[in-house]
Order: sequence, then structure tokens, then C-alpha cells
Amino acid sequence: MNALWDFYMDYDPAMRTFVGLGAVSSIVLFLQMIIILFGGSDLDFELGEVGDGGATGIFSIRSIGSFFTGFGWTGAMFLQNGHSVVVATLAGALVGSLILAGFLGLMSWLHGFKTDGTVNYKNAVGNVGTVYIPIPPKRKGMGQIQVDVQGRLSTVDAVSDSEEKIENRTPVRVDSLVDARTLLVKTLEEEASKEKELSPT
Repeated sequence: MNALWDFYMDYDPAMRTFVGLGAVSSIVLFLQMIIILFGGSDLDFELGEVGDGGATGIFSIRSIGSFFTGFGWTGAMFLQNGHSVVVATLAGALVGSLILAGFLGLMSWLHGFKTDGTVNYKNAVGNVGTVYIPIPPKRKGMGQIQVDVQGRLSTVDAVSDSEEKIENRTPVRVDSLVDARTLLVKTLEEEASKEKELSPT
């Protein structure tokens, strides 16, 4: 350990700054990853948020760590290659910013997969789905359809005002919401027929 410290102290102040920032930031990010990987609690905190929040804060530990990891190691590499402190600082800031932008984009993308467990089936209205369990005519019973709801394919209870039973695999469009978990649907054939009747001759 003493040898490592002595090796570090042999650097000039600028190199020590870059290497120190890069090393500390890398260690913090690595420890966080290990803790989360083994089921520990997320120790991240945020002073600012992007979008609707979540783990995408600009001033969270992970985002600051990602910036300074890129900044520190890039600056150290440029100094090692004989560039000036100014050039190393600019290069480090550029790479750090790119890494930060990539991190925020990734976190925002992952946050989009999160759900609070609440599905609003009203968001399925107007979408086209496929009959999964045949739907009896005239709301005399309930079937099921598979349809996109909030970006996810879901199997949802459905009824119909059709004169005939809607068979399995028939494409249907969600017309409205009957209750919180039941959809009113009609076949695309019915929809086309009705539009034809309403169109001027």
C-alpha cells in the first residue's frame, strides 16, 4: 500500500488530480454495482432530477461518478501522452460529458420500463388487438383479447355488441371502456362496413 501511495505521490499535482478523481469515482461506482448486485439497498441520492425523476438525477452519485470517471482517466491519459493541462482538462470534460449523457439516456430508457403496477385500460381505446378467447354476441358473455396497453401486450376481458360471436384470432379494435378492466370491441370488418354505410354515395 505504501509503495502504491509513493508511486501516486511521484506524479505532478495535475496528474495526481486526474488520477485521484478517476480512481475514486471508479471505486464508488464499482462498490455501488457490487452492493446492488448482491441485493443491497440502492445508496444513490439525488439533488436534481431529469424528466419525471427516478434514477436519472444529474447530481446523483452515479451521474457525478460517471462524469468524473471519464474526466479523470481521460485527463490522465492526455497528460501521459504529453499534452498540456488545458488540453487534458478540455478532453476530460468532453469525454466525461459524453459518458454522463450516455448514462442519463440509459437511465431514462430503463426508467421507461418501470411501472407502479397501475394499468389504465383506457389507454387501449382505439388500439387494434386479437381475440384470445371467443367473445359472445350482444354482451351475453365475456371473452378476452390481446392488445397493446401502455406499451405492453396484455390479455384483457372484452365484450361486444356484435350480432355474432367473435371467434379466436379475429382482429378487433377497442371501441370503449365498459368498466375498469373490461373493453368493448368490434371487428375491423364491422368497422369497415359501418364506415361504408356512413360514407356519401
